[in-house]
Amino acid sequence: MSMKNILILTDFSNNSWNSIQYTLEFFEGKKCNFYILNAENTQGDKIEEDVFNHVEVTTKKNNKTRINELLSKISLSPLSGNHKFVSIISEDNIIDAARKEIKEKNINLIVIGSNGMTSSGRENNISPISEEIITKLKCSILVVPNEAQFNGVNKIGFPTDYTNFYEARLLQNMTNFLSYQESPISFVHVSKKTEKLNKEQRWNKETLEDYFVNQPHSFHNEVNENFEVSIENFIDKESIDLVVMAAKNLNLFEQILFRPKQKDIKYYFKTPFLVLHELIIEDS
Repeated sequence: MSMKNILILTDFSNNSWNSIQYTLEFFEGKKCNFYILNAENTQGDKIEEDVFNHVEVTTKKNNKTRINELLSKISLSPLSGNHKFVSIISEDNIIDAARKEIKEKNINLIVIGSNGMTSSGRENNISPISEEIITKLKCSILVVPNEAQFNGVNKIGFPTDYTNFYEARLLQNMTNFLSYQESPISFVHVSKKTEKLNKEQRWNKETLEDYFVNQPHSFHNEVNENFEVSIENFIDKESIDLVVMAAKNLNLFEQILFRPKQKDIKYYFKTPFLVLHELIIEDS
C-alpha cells in the first residue's frame, strides 16, 4: 500500500476542524501522512516595531500551543487510524508556506475548509484565500465547506463545457482518487443555452468516454444562464456527494465558485469540491 502525503491547512476554527474530520473519514482505512499546517502573515510594517515583536512572539507561542492541542484532539479521534500526523507552523503567508511543503513533503493533496460564500459589498464570492490557494498552488485541492458531512461518496459529479482536453495524468489522478470509494462519476455539460457541441467539444467528450470505459460513468446536460444554478440542480437531481473539477478550467471556476451571480446556493455550504491538477494522487 503506497503512502499518501496530505497537507491540511488550519486556522484552528470550527470550520477547519470539520475539514479535518471529513478528510479522516474519507481516508479511513488508508495509510496517510497528514501534515497539519498553520501559517501566519502578520503585517509588521503597519504597527510599531516593538509592538510587532511582542505580537509575533505571543502569536508563535499561542499557535504552538493550539496546534499541539489540535494534534491531541486528533489522536483521541477513533478516525486517527494508522495515519501519521505532523504539525507545521510557518511565519510565511499561506501560499508560500504551502508551496514549500508541497515541494519538500511531496504533497499529493491539500485540504482546506471553506466558510462558503462571504459578502464583500454587493458581491458574493468564495473566500479570497481559498481562491488564491486554488489558482496559485499546483497541487490537487479538496475544499470542504463548513456544513459538509461525510456520508460516503456514492456519486461524483464532474462539471465541464468540453472545451478543455484532459491529459492522461489528470485523468489518472481522477481514477486514483475515485478508487478510494469506487464511486460512479457523472459528467455534466453546462451551457447558457441549448446548442450542439462543436468538433473539438465532441472530441474531448469522446476522450472522456474512452478513458472511463471500464469505470461506471454517465453524461448529463444542464442549461441555465447561471452556471451555479446548473450545478445546484445537477447535484440535487443526481445526489452528488463530491464535485470534481479540473484546475485549468478557470472559466467554470469563475462562475461556479469565485464569482457567483446567484445567492443562497446550497452547495457552497454542503458539497465538497475536489480541484484536480496534473500532480498525481497516488493510488493504494
